Amino acid sequence: MTDITKSQDFIEAKQKFDAYYDTVLQPILEKSNRVRWRYNFAFVTLILMSLVLYPTILYLLLASNIKHEYLGLVLSGSCLLVILLCGPLYYYKKKVKPQIMPDFANFFGTFSYSYEGKISDALLRQSDLFGAYTLNVGDDYFSGTFEDVRITVAEEKLLEIKKDFCNFDIKKEVFGGVCILFEMNKNFKGRTVVLKDRGIIGNAINKVNGLQNVKLEDSRFEKVFEVYSDDQIEARYLLTTAFMERMLKLRDLYEGKSIQFCFDNNTLLLAIPTKQNMFEANSFFGSNADKKRVDLVFEQFYTVFSIVKLLKLNQRIGM
Repeated sequence: MTDITKSQDFIEAKQKFDAYYDTVLQPILEKSNRVRWRYNFAFVTLILMSLVLYPTILYLLLASNIKHEYLGLVLSGSCLLVILLCGPLYYYKKKVKPQIMPDFANFFGTFSYSYEGKISDALLRQSDLFGAYTLNVGDDYFSGTFEDVRITVAEEKLLEIKKDFCNFDIKKEVFGGVCILFEMNKNFKGRTVVLKDRGIIGNAINKVNGLQNVKLEDSRFEKVFEVYSDDQIEARYLLTTAFMERMLKLRDLYEGKSIQFCFDNNTLLLAIPTKQNMFEANSFFGSNADKKRVDLVFEQFYTVFSIVKLLKLNQRIGM
């Protein structure tokens, strides 16, 4: 991701955040450490028990000339042990994140938070940004207002699950990253989908059924995006020269990754793929008040919310 930490706006925001951290966040994070210690204790206890009990049970079974049909029980026990060890990590995260993440987001605006929340499948499928998928796995989910713009930010992992020849599940990741839903300051009725340009053959394969291909005058935009709409006039009304230029800047901010977006029902849905695990303010093995981790989460929030300013969605004027 392009470094935006040197901009004057970021520097000023970071100074305000540091003061906010001292007065609001640090006490909350320090308090959450006490919860972390309890789950750490449970985790270490399970580790010690498994180091003693599991090898002992396994030895006794092998020493008694275990029959082949019981090997499945050993493997099942191994899987159960892994699940038990992962339990404290999962439930710690599920308990702590709702306690600390709203206060992170509320530095920027007014937000509610849901752990493992996700944007509805109906909306994601209708956008035509992702292709076919079977399972939607949500992570961090924020919904609220930033600079008078209604916005939803959701970490999403979309998986396609198929069976192999042995009837085992094979999971293929269709999309992994951040989906951002904005309420627009323009009224429109149709649907316009903007996909990554995949070349002549790729575009022919991935064209959106029921929508027309829209050709625009901006040659740079045309080189990196392919536009489809059910209303050519409305598509040009939405994709003004200024907006296309801002979207190209946003693409540069995310280092040219496969950003795609859709206008539908007075909303803009933006899909940004990333391998980075976003908004991880909590830690299981280290202090939650680690300022280095806190600063990284601030940068992630800042980059996401800066999209509103970059695209000028907070201005009640033409795009």
